[in-house]
Amino acid sequence: MATDDNTYGTVERVEARVGDLVSGRKFLNTTVPTVTEVESLLDDVAARINGELRINGYTVPVATGDDPEAFAWLRAANSAGAAAMVLNSVPGESMEPDATSPEVTRIRGLWAELNAVLKAIKDGSFPATRSVTSKVMKAYAGSQEDEDGKETKPAFTRERTSYPGVW
Repeated sequence: MATDDNTYGTVERVEARVGDLVSGRKFLNTTVPTVTEVESLLDDVAARINGELRINGYTVPVATGDDPEAFAWLRAANSAGAAAMVLNSVPGESMEPDATSPEVTRIRGLWAELNAVLKAIKDGSFPATRSVTSKVMKAYAGSQEDEDGKETKPAFTRERTSYPGVW
């Protein structure tokens, strides 16, 4: 199995972060986790990233030629998230919230890398191309102010991705 086309990270980057878990620092079909399992974890993290990108109006997938800085962020975050999931799958390395061992610091650091990118996506500071419709997140109908200047609630609101009655 190889990673999906919409995956930014690589097995090699995961190996660079947590390859010390396996002999020779290389994930193979005979290691635990296997290279196929690491590829699946990369795909899982990429799906989460792409979901956040799409919800927040970014073009998915982010292409390296169109947005090289954004792609580099995503590649690092995707690899860090998969590395954290690999660590969490190893009993001696999994995270215990109250522990103070170096493994906990390493796994928390990896999760922090992924979460920093997800936060940038959510708050709009992520440097990638947005889709044409991203500027209009809600459609409003009705008045926003009455004649006295008081704010009124719109008569109807709909999320950009909500289509009642279609599904």
